[in-house]
Amino acid sequence: MDETFTDNSLTDLVLDGEGPPYQQIERAIRNKIQSGAWPPGHRLPTEEELAAHLGVSRSPLVKVFKNLVNTKVITRRRRHGTFVSERSDNHAVIGVIDIRQIIESAGKSYSFQVLERRIVSGKEIAVWPEVSSKERLLWIALVHKANDIGEVFEERLIQISVVPEVEDASFNRDLPNEWLLARLPSTRLVNTVRAAMPERRIAQALGLAAGEPVLVSERRSFANDDAVTWVRLSFPGYRHEFTGEFNPLLPVENSS
Repeated sequence: MDETFTDNSLTDLVLDGEGPPYQQIERAIRNKIQSGAWPPGHRLPTEEELAAHLGVSRSPLVKVFKNLVNTKVITRRRRHGTFVSERSDNHAVIGVIDIRQIIESAGKSYSFQVLERRIVSGKEIAVWPEVSSKERLLWIALVHKANDIGEVFEERLIQISVVPEVEDASFNRDLPNEWLLARLPSTRLVNTVRAAMPERRIAQALGLAAGEPVLVSERRSFANDDAVTWVRLSFPGYRHEFTGEFNPLLPVENSS
């Protein structure tokens, strides 16, 4: 049975008064989704219901829904309504590298091993400019394996004040990235890819010979204004390349 809306479903949906109406509406809807108030599979109000609640015409709402469908934030089902996309769709939208999927799609078995886990302070790190020196961070080092052989080395920092429950997470079974996305979907990321010579511990974990380079993907992820996680992924350079289009979760401007 389809969900029936009540007044509570729209109570906190308000416009912030900044920019054109369609941008305000899109931000308001995205905030509902990103906060978890409208989780994956949640049916959205209709354009008519939203127009009546917000006191706007349907014209900006048509544009907003088109943008959100195009970026796979929402999904329309004929005769059933419009729904928040499942989390796997959102992963693709924000351009997060799914190492498990990469390995398994190559026909190899996937596993991972946490090598180190500890609490550090912001003043101990210099790679995450958005984090205060007073913040407590969880630092994790792990290796992703293909057929039990090291394939990708991951180093990650997570800001504990943004995701307090991470302090008690062991990550013996759950990958940090999957664990985070299930609780706090990213709204923005900054990603840099470069070539580098690996540190000895990384070269050993990946079985690299002396002088073999790695491709490094360094990413900072945010939930609204909060810096959530910093991650550095090191790939053996001779086995990997980066191709395709990164599509950040931002409103799509239409020329029409």
